[in-house]
Amino acid sequence: MPALASAAAYAGAAAFLVAAVWYALIVAEITVASEPQPRPGQAREEWLHTYYAWFASTLRQERYYTGAAIVAFLSLMSTAAFVRNTLARRRPFASFGAQMMGAGAIVWVVGAVVSIGGHRAVGLMTGRGDPIETVNSIAWTIDTINDAFELAGSALLGAGMLALAWAGTQARSRARAWSRYTLTVGLVLLATAGAYAAQSFDLVDLLLVTGGTVLLPSWLVWTGRLLRGPTEAPTPE
Repeated sequence: MPALASAAAYAGAAAFLVAAVWYALIVAEITVASEPQPRPGQAREEWLHTYYAWFASTLRQERYYTGAAIVAFLSLMSTAAFVRNTLARRRPFASFGAQMMGAGAIVWVVGAVVSIGGHRAVGLMTGRGDPIETVNSIAWTIDTINDAFELAGSALLGAGMLALAWAGTQARSRARAWSRYTLTVGLVLLATAGAYAAQSFDLVDLLLVTGGTVLLPSWLVWTGRLLRGPTEAPTPE
């Protein structure tokens, strides 16, 4: 089991890194064409046609990085379950933290699947020339729903991380530094949820990229190494 737990953690770290770097490249318009901007005096309908033609061209890459992110979150959920077992099932905070992280990962994945399917529909509607105002309304609805799922998922994951951090402080000294780092990751996830709530999407992008390229991969690798070691005693020092 320790080898399986570590493998899940390392796989999640790699998946987060791939997803976050790819997402950052798209946001920076390195792997996609630059997002078109409306020209002065341009008719709204003409602008929307131009925008959604560009949007449709980004969807294949979106499916790829979102797929990697789904693998990453499912691996994070599995790793949290292994951590719960390592910290001993009798610790209520460990069990609560793993359950919250599992719920957060599932919520995030459901939102991602809805987004992939909805955006595919938007791309198909754009390609066959459906009324562009209808396409725009559907795209706005899909993005709003996905934002709500990501807000809830981030909040649940952050709360779960805080619970695991508290449980880790009751374990032997080898978990104390890990607990402090887990606390940091949890606070960043809660900040991400707050940025979604405030609709501060530039901050959302920054936190997503930071979390996906540094914080979560590091947490998973560190956790994977700890899971290969001896199981913590079920009672605190």
